[in-house]
Amino acid sequence: MRKKYFFFDIDRTLGLDISQIIPADTVYCLNRLRQLGHSVAIATGRLQCDSFRTASRYGITSLVSDGGNSLTIDNTLIEMNGLPIANCRALLHELERRHLPWAVFTDNTMVRHTPYESFRHLGQSQLFQTDVTPVDIDSLTTIYKIVHVRPAAGDPPLDTYGLSRLPYITNTYLVEPTDKGAGIRRFMEHAGAPLEDVVVFGDGLNDIAMFVSPFFRIAMGNARPQLKERADYITDDNDKGGIFHACRRFGWI
Repeated sequence: MRKKYFFFDIDRTLGLDISQIIPADTVYCLNRLRQLGHSVAIATGRLQCDSFRTASRYGITSLVSDGGNSLTIDNTLIEMNGLPIANCRALLHELERRHLPWAVFTDNTMVRHTPYESFRHLGQSQLFQTDVTPVDIDSLTTIYKIVHVRPAAGDPPLDTYGLSRLPYITNTYLVEPTDKGAGIRRFMEHAGAPLEDVVVFGDGLNDIAMFVSPFFRIAMGNARPQLKERADYITDDNDKGGIFHACRRFGWI
């Protein structure tokens, strides 16, 4: 069988909800794909350090993480790029002017830095260490992600400054890279393999950039409607054998 290159989103595709728990039938499928000579990788918006932790638990050695901005091959971090720093600084200055609390991720760790004490309890605070300390915006040289409070209803909208922004929990926005497709293309350049051999699985809006031709695109049954519209095939929900059923249907396992 011709070798395929599989890229799986984590949250609500591989994993149940936003946990690191992958259903047993999906774990079997991942192992069987590798046994048959296929490439199995993760494609996620999570930071490399976070996604690497999940991948290692299940024997996955390659990652397109940080929304396409970092690339790990055979457990080696090949590259990791931050957001455009001038754009980030402009956004942070506007947030300051409008008194909207924010936090930044400036390195490949689960630590976020903020001058706002209130941020200890915002934006999935249980997953991260929050370092409350003065932050000189103009001295920042690398930013991987920004989390910030949304404007109140009726207030003027924020300029995006050319950055991708997604609604996040506890009335916040998450600013992060969202071009997993670009990361997959760089991965395939390293592999020296044709893009037509890529198969992607996803469920959310941050997967849209990898639901493009010539990739073969599979949306989970629990995927957002906008993603299903771009899919070549829609499988079952991720907790109902969706990945296993799709791989068996197309003869990959």
